[in-house]
Amino acid sequence: MGGLITDMDQDHKIMILEKKLRRLENKLNGGNGMSKILETLIGQDVTLNISYEELKCRVLDCDEDWIKLLVYGKKKDITVIRPIYEITKVTLDKDGI
Repeated sequence: MGGLITDMDQDHKIMILEKKLRRLENKLNGGNGMSKILETLIGQDVTLNISYEELKCRVLDCDEDWIKLLVYGKKKDITVIRPIYEITKVTLDKDGI
């Protein structure tokens, strides 16, 4: 049992180090280009392709790693926070142009 906990702890430490390394690389390279583009879309309706799903949503906020979205649902709208690296395509909705 102790081995499983140690492995989980090491995985968590690796994840933290990868995040710190990514932030350092972004600072050295002038920042994350995608996050800068997404910042200009705050308050606008967009369609995002994330992995294998397409989300019609409004961009509420973002930083260099995460994006906060209001996702429009059939019955209820929900607020979600997703990592920026998952986004494969951004389309401005006609009303957002």
